[in-house]
Amino acid sequence: MTNPQAQTPIELGSTEFWERLSSSAEQLCWEVCSIDLVNLDQTLQRHAALRGWVNAAHEAARVVEERAKWDLTKAEARAIIAARDIVDAKGKTPPVEIVKAQAALDPNVEAATIALRATEERRGALRAMSSALEDRKDMLVQLAAKRRQEQGDY
Repeated sequence: MTNPQAQTPIELGSTEFWERLSSSAEQLCWEVCSIDLVNLDQTLQRHAALRGWVNAAHEAARVVEERAKWDLTKAEARAIIAARDIVDAKGKTPPVEIVKAQAALDPNVEAATIALRATEERRGALRAMSSALEDRKDMLVQLAAKRRQEQGDY
């Protein structure tokens, strides 16, 4: 596999890191799954650190996602209360369906929903990375075993 964007390594979790990963699934594959056969020892050493970072970042993203869900719940509640308090010219409150529709269209609810979706996307990417790193670990074990066998044959 060749690097689709032969670039210098970037800091894990940086804005540039997320921008490059969101640009293509191929880039995600390259960042997480590449194995340097020439420097297999270096790949083996870096794997544990990368996997640890991804798993920690995934857990942190889970917490952020839960906070975003709570923020959305609060925004929806505030919007429903505000919409319910609106009365028409006859002094009547709107039907429940209208209150719900007005709450759904509230800018704060929309902003909270967008924030929640962004955290869900980030957590999903980290979950995919974690899974890919598990597969990569299996490949590294096989490659290291093959290398030991080849060295033993000489």
